Amino acid sequence: MSNYNEALETEKRTLSLLVETSFYQPVNNTASTPETNDTEKAMAELLTNPQIAKQILQLLQNSAVSA
Repeated sequence: MSNYNEALETEKRTLSLLVETSFYQPVNNTASTPETNDTEKAMAELLTNPQIAKQILQLLQNSAVSA
């Protein structure tokens, strides 16, 4: 009797997957999120302009000293 129950469970799983895929729209996971895009832009800017990196370091040091 356990084989029959297992067969029903696998059928239930299969049917639930079919319902989910037909009901919900597929999510596009390959699109970059705005946070990732902003981070990449900021890193590229830091690499091309070392003066900005120096200013950020100075600000961080000043805030660490005053804290």
